[in-house]
Amino acid sequence: MSDGTLEVRQRIRALLVDLFGNDRLVGNVSDTVSLRQAGMSSTALVSLLVAMEDAFGFEWDEDVRPEALRSIESLADHVVSLR
Repeated sequence: MSDGTLEVRQRIRALLVDLFGNDRLVGNVSDTVSLRQAGMSSTALVSLLVAMEDAFGFEWDEDVRPEALRSIESLADHVVSLR
């Protein structure tokens, strides 16, 4: 994993803390676990995606693959691929 990917993953975790507090989702879920399976609601995911647009300076495409939204790892990989 590159330093850029690690930095993006850490920033996504920081956004999760800002949005939802330091609950079990943020503290205990690994980067590869499905956020939905970890208990994130679709409303919470949308909040995270909007926060990511602001934090990383991009807009999600309407045709983004659902796999890109699955986990912290896949979200970070998507952001890095846009750079």
